[in-house]
Amino acid sequence: MLLEPDGTGGFRATGSKYYIGNGNAAGLVSVFGRRTDVEGPDGYVFFAADSRHPAYHLVKNVVDSSKYVSEFHLEDYPVAPEDVLHTGRAAFDAALNTVNVGKFNLCTASIGICEHAMYEAVTHAQNRILYGRPVTAFPHVRRELADAYVRLVGMKLFSDRAVDYFRTAGPDDRRYLLFNPMTKMKVTTEGEKVIDLMWDVIAAKGFERDNYFAQAAVEIRSLPKLEGTVHVNLALILKFMRNHLLEPVAYEPVPTRLDAADDDFLFRQGPARGLGSVRFHDWRPAFDTYAHLPNVARFREQADALCEFVRTAAPGEEQSRDLDLLLAVGQLFALVVHGQLVLEQAALAGVEEDVLDELFAVLVRDFSAHAVELHGKDSATEEQQLWALGAVRRPAVDEARSERVWQRVEALSGAYEMMP
Repeated sequence: MLLEPDGTGGFRATGSKYYIGNGNAAGLVSVFGRRTDVEGPDGYVFFAADSRHPAYHLVKNVVDSSKYVSEFHLEDYPVAPEDVLHTGRAAFDAALNTVNVGKFNLCTASIGICEHAMYEAVTHAQNRILYGRPVTAFPHVRRELADAYVRLVGMKLFSDRAVDYFRTAGPDDRRYLLFNPMTKMKVTTEGEKVIDLMWDVIAAKGFERDNYFAQAAVEIRSLPKLEGTVHVNLALILKFMRNHLLEPVAYEPVPTRLDAADDDFLFRQGPARGLGSVRFHDWRPAFDTYAHLPNVARFREQADALCEFVRTAAPGEEQSRDLDLLLAVGQLFALVVHGQLVLEQAALAGVEEDVLDELFAVLVRDFSAHAVELHGKDSATEEQQLWALGAVRRPAVDEARSERVWQRVEALSGAYEMMP
């Protein structure tokens, strides 16, 4: 998108934009471009375009659904001085900072999709008789549905707590720059796992057109791939790993933010650079609160092991160019951040400890799986391979706890049905 000065303080804009939500009908569409007469960052311009203007040409909806994701073209579009939102590096920062908001919204979509689908899946499984007994009598079915249930609980807890940090953010507290990519990347990929677990149970029923599930199985795929792929956000959060794990600083406690405050910082987030200078509070107290739960304690062992990895076996300069290996490390770090905020919110909301311990049994297995993946990477050093196998843990098994959690899952049967 190129802007040519018009000699009166404004510009004439020509160029295309692609994958712009609501670009067919939004009254004003924010557009990022650059001046033709200025080189470097000083040439950036962020401006508002009127979708009803004759020089604004809507090309098409680029997705095959009623959600309009537009491609549009500006041809000699007049940009008046009052249409310019930001110029120079501030324009780049503003354009990039809009993504910090967009990233966050996706987690709520994943949660809603999974919640709706879970009622349908549990109801179907509980009422389907196979070999003379309900499908839910089979151990593997109970395990899959219980795993889906606790993963969904974790999605909610993490997202709720991340809201508090987003709304409390300011120039001196930018912890949200870690937690927002996490809501986009981790919560939405958890959503895919939840749907897959339930789909393995309900099988062909998940394709039927009279169910919500068929729609959920399609929609859940898009969310981890919007606002940048999972890989992009994993690479981003790695910038915070050392400061988060090893170099905490003191902050005032962040309360639950349900107040009707003006979240004006979201619209003036400031420079997008300087991620390496963002500092975090100590992640350990959240785990200390629940150290009496066997699987929280076991996961804490793995988190402590990751700290030791960062101190002694972190990828060096040459390995830092191997994104395949770095992404495996990023998955391990993401699990620690995920567990931290889950426990912070659990303490605030009074979540039942059986559910938390069952959730952390799942997270222990996840951490072990990613550690094994790291072990198998082509460029993993011998020291890193040994560390990876040493970080593998088996969750603490408690049949009575698992049964109590299953009863919570079973109670969802028949609790909600979509109107035809």
